[in-house]
Amino acid sequence: FAVVLRQPIDFFEDKFPDTKENMTVFRLLNYPHVEPGPDRIRASQHTDYGVLTILGQDNVGGLQVKLPGQEWENVSTPSGCLLVNIGDMMQRWSNDSWRSTLHRVVSLSGASKTNNRRQSMAFFVNPGKNVMIECIGDYKKEGEEAKYPAIRAEEYILGKHYSTIPSIMKK
Repeated sequence: FAVVLRQPIDFFEDKFPDTKENMTVFRLLNYPHVEPGPDRIRASQHTDYGVLTILGQDNVGGLQVKLPGQEWENVSTPSGCLLVNIGDMMQRWSNDSWRSTLHRVVSLSGASKTNNRRQSMAFFVNPGKNVMIECIGDYKKEGEEAKYPAIRAEEYILGKHYSTIPSIMKK
């Protein structure tokens, strides 16, 4: 990614410390069987908060992505392959040149009526909590402001988590 972002090859070395400061998370996700129906939402639309997500999923289906100005599209991966999503932090580093992937999980209308349990594994690649997430200089024109203010990685991720739980925000 550093090379494609036109940065030195070691650009990310200090962003992902091999210590307790690193906020990378591995999650096993289980979506229990539900009665199939059109547009039954199993995980509402969202983007991933971190740098990128590596996803392994079963063949049940239901993952959908939405590109700007387009309809929701089903996403499948060949057996043994992984899916990579760009996350919000990469979008902020690239000043929107690389866009975070809007996605959701639905119960497909043609799914099995007896068992459409869906399982996946998500590896959310996040930087160290004190890493500043700010526009890389090459991604804004001279005299132009960055689209997003600089923010510490931990502050950004916790802010996104807390925004999904209204009772926490009231405190």
